[in-house]
Amino acid sequence: MMDKMKHYISYLVFGVLTTVVNLTIYKLLIDVGVHYTISTTAAFVVAVIVAFYTNRRWVFSSQVMGKSVLKEMGLFFAVRVGTYLFDLIGLILMIQLLHMDEFVSKLIVNGGVIVLNYILSKRVVFKSEADAKADTEVKVEVEKNLKTQE
Repeated sequence: MMDKMKHYISYLVFGVLTTVVNLTIYKLLIDVGVHYTISTTAAFVVAVIVAFYTNRRWVFSSQVMGKSVLKEMGLFFAVRVGTYLFDLIGLILMIQLLHMDEFVSKLIVNGGVIVLNYILSKRVVFKSEADAKADTEVKVEVEKNLKTQE
């Protein structure tokens, strides 16, 4: 129970740090007149670098080494590109269609981004051996059930 609590607190702390980095860069750029799509892209790049390091080291305590780190990093960035697209599309909809404030829109969309980032990081990128084993067991069971239904 304490390990789970520590895990969630770590994600919360480093998630807040990453979100602050993201929002600060975004706000600074839009305040100097940079278009919101460029601002959110620049903020995304810096925040993802911060997030990968902190999530890998302190949140999910990844132990992979060597080339496996590159695979982990590739998965992390691929997942984050997906949530970046969610972020960008959300901003376009809120700013262009609903005529909402650029920063307020970013705050709202970030809520969904944070949830998606956690779920995808835990389930796809930094999957523990126990999670991987459970996924394999589920796949085997599903395949077995499909064969018996044929």
